[in-house]
Amino acid sequence: MRTRSYKDFGETEKPDAAGLDTKLLRCVTRAKLVRRKTLALYSENEAAFCKRMSPQLFDRAINIKLQLGFEKLENKANFLAVIDNSKFFKECDRQSSNSVIDCADLFIPDFTRIKPIDDRSQWSGNEEFMLTLTDGLGKRSFAYCIKYLRQKSEENVDEATTSTEGFLPEVFAIISPIHAPPFYSALVRECINYIDKGTDTLKNFLDAVFHRPFPSKGSVLCLVENSGSVTKRQFVIRSQGPSFGRADSSFVIKRIGIEVSVSIIAALLSEQKVLIGGESVKSVSHAVQTFAALLQPFSWPYTLVPVLPDTLLELANSPTPCLLGVLRTNLHKLKELLVGTRKSESDDLLKNDVVIVDLDGGIFVPHPSELSVVTENPDFMEKSALALCERLLLPKKLAGTLISSFKEALAGGPGPKADEMLQKAMLVWFATLLGHYKTFNLPHAYLADIREDSSELRTALAQYILAHPSKTSRRFIEWFIETGLFRDWLRRKAAGQDGKSAENWEDAANQKFDELAQTLSVTYNQGRIANIFSRASSALFRSHLRKRF
Repeated sequence: MRTRSYKDFGETEKPDAAGLDTKLLRCVTRAKLVRRKTLALYSENEAAFCKRMSPQLFDRAINIKLQLGFEKLENKANFLAVIDNSKFFKECDRQSSNSVIDCADLFIPDFTRIKPIDDRSQWSGNEEFMLTLTDGLGKRSFAYCIKYLRQKSEENVDEATTSTEGFLPEVFAIISPIHAPPFYSALVRECINYIDKGTDTLKNFLDAVFHRPFPSKGSVLCLVENSGSVTKRQFVIRSQGPSFGRADSSFVIKRIGIEVSVSIIAALLSEQKVLIGGESVKSVSHAVQTFAALLQPFSWPYTLVPVLPDTLLELANSPTPCLLGVLRTNLHKLKELLVGTRKSESDDLLKNDVVIVDLDGGIFVPHPSELSVVTENPDFMEKSALALCERLLLPKKLAGTLISSFKEALAGGPGPKADEMLQKAMLVWFATLLGHYKTFNLPHAYLADIREDSSELRTALAQYILAHPSKTSRRFIEWFIETGLFRDWLRRKAAGQDGKSAENWEDAANQKFDELAQTLSVTYNQGRIANIFSRASSALFRSHLRKRF
């Protein structure tokens, strides 16, 4: 049976006349509308950071502190999160303003519930975390943060954030478009050491490293304190290069459940509104970033907030796709999303479904009873998760393959090895579905499309769909190629061919994806073999999973 691209018959033709079922047609149409509405202003800022005339190690360094509000009313925040501009050094001040980065609440999302610490000995220790920030133009930045309490000393005791009741924590962050957590986390830890020596010392340190280039893989950032220092000290950070994946992702998948995790991935691939709830800032932020990382080599191009601040819960009502973390204590405040119903046959296709998942409670919305017959069997939640995948047009067969791969990856328990195996499982899964893109030179066709020659891309995509030997996979590809996720990935691929893309954190994932795709190319050229998806996925997973990338 010939599978036709939606563009072959236009947006007004009846689905029955085109040979496509109504649900698939609606999904394709919605993907187009979402992509056109939300990515129309997507810019090429991604490479700008690395192409500046002067080298630069990061965008900005900021310090966020809490200050006492003017009024102390019941049910109102006693403290406000603010960016302490006095902690910026001059080079950073001249950078372009970013309304997302300038929102201090994002860095201390639970600030309305923070209580002063009477005694510094009660401080449980510094907490490291990372925020993923996206501005209105789609530019992605990473904020490497440490929540800390200033150490008491004669030099900086007056600078410590305090209230009449005790000391308050602060957050120091370095913001960069480069995804390299080990490197930047080490840099932030060093900054905290200098904060304890005084703000002037910190500014001198930041000034010394700001115009250093990001070290290539295997290189080091080395800084030696001058002879005027009390003790001569050498500061060295070794770069592992831009990295892909997410450390400790296996603990998140183990905790939330494999089937529920796959349903979250299905919701993200179909560009729904996804909210993940949990008990703490650290656990929720980590879970959100884990699922964003599992999408590689694709990148979530829409709103992504690791933890919604107490004061910005209205962001959950955004009409566009989003991936949001929500503290469990705030879930009840999202009543409209929790109890509201969204009719799948609504005329407004941009009214996307809402998927709300708790790290321990599983799927909250849609209610599991809407997805599967309620039973007391222990596999009820698993069946509900698979039913949600099918509702989101991720065929049961494809979801089952991914579930099996995840189970094999976690067979030895969570840990660094399982983290790597999970990321490889996702790459193998994507490669078996989409790895034949080079055969039809889709990046080149995309470049022709943006030069207003859309016929080449339409033809290439139609052939791309038909080339996959699995009918189930063709159904998935039919709508996925219209999503912003896929088109944004094509845009970055095309930019790389055009020589406009600088090395970024996604290069590693794309390289591994292409290696797997090359392995599959021979199989595709041999013709349509029954059950090729299952065979190729199983073979690739077993042969590549335990090899180090």
